[in-house]
Amino acid sequence: MAERRTIADRRRIGGSDLVVTGIGIGTWSWGDKKFWTYGEDFDRKDINRVWRRALELGVSWFDTAEIYGEGASETIIGELLAKEKQPPMIATKIYPEGKTLASVRKAAEGSLKRLGLDIIDLYQVHWPPTKMPLGDLMREMEALVDDNLVANIGVSNFSLAEVEEAQGAMQRAKIVSNQVHYSLLHREPEDEGLMEHHRRAGITIIAYSPLEQGLLTGKFTPARPPGGFRGSKPRFSPENLKRARPLLDTLAAVGRDDGKSIGQAALAWLLKDPNVVVIPGAKNLKQLEDDVGCADWLLTGKELDRIERAYHDYKEAGGV
Repeated sequence: MAERRTIADRRRIGGSDLVVTGIGIGTWSWGDKKFWTYGEDFDRKDINRVWRRALELGVSWFDTAEIYGEGASETIIGELLAKEKQPPMIATKIYPEGKTLASVRKAAEGSLKRLGLDIIDLYQVHWPPTKMPLGDLMREMEALVDDNLVANIGVSNFSLAEVEEAQGAMQRAKIVSNQVHYSLLHREPEDEGLMEHHRRAGITIIAYSPLEQGLLTGKFTPARPPGGFRGSKPRFSPENLKRARPLLDTLAAVGRDDGKSIGQAALAWLLKDPNVVVIPGAKNLKQLEDDVGCADWLLTGKELDRIERAYHDYKEAGGV
């Protein structure tokens, strides 16, 4: 495997003390058999290799959640962390489906146990709660900080109004991040005003699905769409994959002179914003190397304009 320098790019998460690489690793697939193909197309040996190589390349953080693989992702990470003298930063998430405040603390304690940690670096509310008031949930999250179980609070999939309500419910703790679906093809965070608000408020955008579950790598075609849960999504229909081809060709052309791939160009487009960090998934070494390979690549203004024109052509053609 070719050697390369470790990642130089570092970004602060909101107003916290957390300074991380612009690229972290998302671990939804680790241990997950329901949505991904853990145990079939990849296994624990592949994950071990990804973890080791990611650390060698300088990746400083991993993102997980209690719901990923029904706790399997956190458990795997906990076993890997136990072997590290200088462990990376871990962000995890509570899935707020309980009705009581006690369920919030129980969830945090469960994640701490699976991860083998004394304190969670970044604890995120996975979705706005539906069974308890948001204000009550956030005040209990703040109590977890007061009790040194959590160092920093983040949210995920929160609208601008929900972020403001959540922050207003707390007296001392600050929301430092909002993990949202954001990619070259999924621009709702821009349209909804999240980007500008979070930049002014000191809240980092953590972009999940930055490669649109593989579409922005160019590996899928109308004749070879993905299977599994992705196969039923309109974005992966043969018609839409055909519409996406000129945009993918543009990304390929932009990357060609710098020896970069389609996926690396799509990630670099996100990383143009210093208030954004990305968490592409990695199930094997090839995916990891491709994800991390763009960490210190800065697109020029002309390259960004070229990509933007191709994106608008895609939308005008009916792309979703």
